[in-house]
Amino acid sequence: MDCAEIRQGFGTGKVPSGAAVREHLVDCAPCHELFADGAVLGRGLSRVGPDASARVAEQLVVVESLIAGERGVRAFLRSRATRTRWLSMLALAVLLLGWELVERRAPLRELGAGRLLAGLLLFGALALVAHSALRPLPLAPRAARARMVLALGAWCLPCVLWLTPETRASVEGFSSVGFGQRALGCFGYGSALALPSFALLWGFHRAEHVPYRVGALAAGLVALLSSLILLLHCPSAQRAHLFAGHFSIGLVWFAAVSTVVWWRGRAR
Repeated sequence: MDCAEIRQGFGTGKVPSGAAVREHLVDCAPCHELFADGAVLGRGLSRVGPDASARVAEQLVVVESLIAGERGVRAFLRSRATRTRWLSMLALAVLLLGWELVERRAPLRELGAGRLLAGLLLFGALALVAHSALRPLPLAPRAARARMVLALGAWCLPCVLWLTPETRASVEGFSSVGFGQRALGCFGYGSALALPSFALLWGFHRAEHVPYRVGALAAGLVALLSSLILLLHCPSAQRAHLFAGHFSIGLVWFAAVSTVVWWRGRAR
C-alpha cells in the first residue's frame, strides 16, 4: 500500500482500511492527516473526482520531493517560523544600532528630542516593514497594493528627520568644500551596514524567486535602517547633507531593485 493507492481509495468514496493501510500510516504523516477527525479530509477527495484526486496526488509527490531536496543555508533560514525570522531581523538591526551607540560618534544628548522621537518612529516602521515582508504574499489585489503603499512610506518616512526642529539649512564650520565627499561617505557607510539586513530578508523569504513587492519592502527597510544608523553615526544636522547622504539611500536602493526586476523580466 502506498500514498497513491490510499488517495485512489478515498476517491471512490470509501475510507481505506486494513492491515496494509495501518502499516502505511505508521510512517506516512501526510496520509495520516487524511484519516484525522473521522477522515474528513480524505472523504473530501471523493467530491473532487478521480481525475482531480490523481492530480492532487501527483502534486503532493512533487511538493514532497521539493521539500526533501531543500538543502543549504537559505533552505534552513526560510524554514524557520515567521516570529523567529522577524525577531532575527530586529535583532540584527538592534545589534547595528547598539554598535553605533557604543562608538558614540553622535552623542544622544546632542541629537535633540525631536530627532530622537523621529528615530523611535523609524524603528517602529522598520519592525512593521520587516513583518510585512516576511508574511506570505496575499492573493488579493488590495493587499498587494497595501504593501506597495507601505514600501513607499518606508522610502519617504526618513524625511521626517529633515523636518525636525534640530535640523537647519547650515551648520557652523560646515562649508561647501568637501560636501560631496562627506555625503558620499555617509551614503556608502549607511548602505554597507544595511546590506546584511537586506540579504537576511532575502534569505528568510520562502519564495524561490523573491517577488518585486518584497524587494520594494526590502529597499524600504534599507532606507529606514540606514537612516537610523546614520542618525547615530553622523553628527551633521545640515538639511542638504541629510538629503544627499542619508535620505537618498532608500531612493537609490529602490531604483536598483526595480532595475534588477525589470532586467530579469526582459531576460525571461
